[in-house]
Amino acid sequence: MSVVLQLSGAGAAHIRAGASPLAELTAALHAYTEAEHHPSTVRWARGLDEVSAVAPRSVLEPALRQRIMAAAPLWATYRARYLLPMDARVDRCLSDELDAVADLPLPVFAELTGYAVRGGNSGAPLDRVLHDPAQRRSLLAAAELRSTTRTDLARRLLDDPDALRRHLLALLAEAAAVFEAELGAAARTVSARLPGLRSDLSRSGAGPALARLDPSAVHRESPSRVVFDKFHHGIVNVAATGLVVVPSVFGRPHVLVKHEPGAIAVIQYPVVPEGSEQPGYAMVNQRLDVLRDPARQRIARAIAREPLTPSELAARSGMTLPQVSRHLGRLREADLVIVVRDGRRAYYQLSLEPVRRIGEDLLAALFR
Repeated sequence: MSVVLQLSGAGAAHIRAGASPLAELTAALHAYTEAEHHPSTVRWARGLDEVSAVAPRSVLEPALRQRIMAAAPLWATYRARYLLPMDARVDRCLSDELDAVADLPLPVFAELTGYAVRGGNSGAPLDRVLHDPAQRRSLLAAAELRSTTRTDLARRLLDDPDALRRHLLALLAEAAAVFEAELGAAARTVSARLPGLRSDLSRSGAGPALARLDPSAVHRESPSRVVFDKFHHGIVNVAATGLVVVPSVFGRPHVLVKHEPGAIAVIQYPVVPEGSEQPGYAMVNQRLDVLRDPARQRIARAIAREPLTPSELAARSGMTLPQVSRHLGRLREADLVIVVRDGRRAYYQLSLEPVRRIGEDLLAALFR
């Protein structure tokens, strides 16, 4: 399945790139509540539950931790839509974004909250969930199938949606204060990356630039569109909806593509550290396949210890030189070897970092 961004007729005025403190805050909350999905922040997330003399401000009090976990469905895999930019206004402060959530008409807040609690906006509508008995029953039934946390949240929404919204806004403000140092560092990273993103969108065009946000994304012409490999299907006409591109530090490895009716489309993509690799699922799968072969495993073991020439590898492994050359070719295709030339000789050494990261890269690719 995939999400397709149709770019025909979409110009520079339809696509904006900017920061969203609220989107980053809820990405951080997601990284905390589902730490196993986030290899790059799992130590930080788990450290929040431990008393630390190094960063005492980053330790969550039990009461706050309990409130965060109780509201976790709102920033789970299907994040409540109002926790990301609803329109083209980006680069606002967190208080302004929270005010926008507070100003949503209550039926809209309830509908969007209901979709998050249910885990998606496909299926029965929830546009009258506060008053329609059938929609109320539908939401409760869907929540009960998922978890007691979602069921409790659904009941709080249906009993007193205004109280739930006030509670949520207070919770977000309190969490932002606790995460102030971490969110500040993330904001500086995002700010440093935005000029390059905007330049790429302007210089390369929307298609190639957007495709570079995710290793699984592909730009296709005639008509111009970007296809994201996602676990759901959707088609977005960017010229009609508009698009906001929001970088995120805490969102890694997820690439969110939100496209609900009545709101601007949003891509929240992970900022990858400078100089680091972000292989897609195809490359991770290729590396697993390459290293599955026993002969290539013998070669990898040999060149993990020291650089060797193909002739030396043939002598040590008992394989012929053509066989060794073919296996080295497969390892090179998967970027698993480093080649160092000394005159006419070529020495091969295993590239340890990609091998070390295979498990983490696979996890990141699966959750992206």
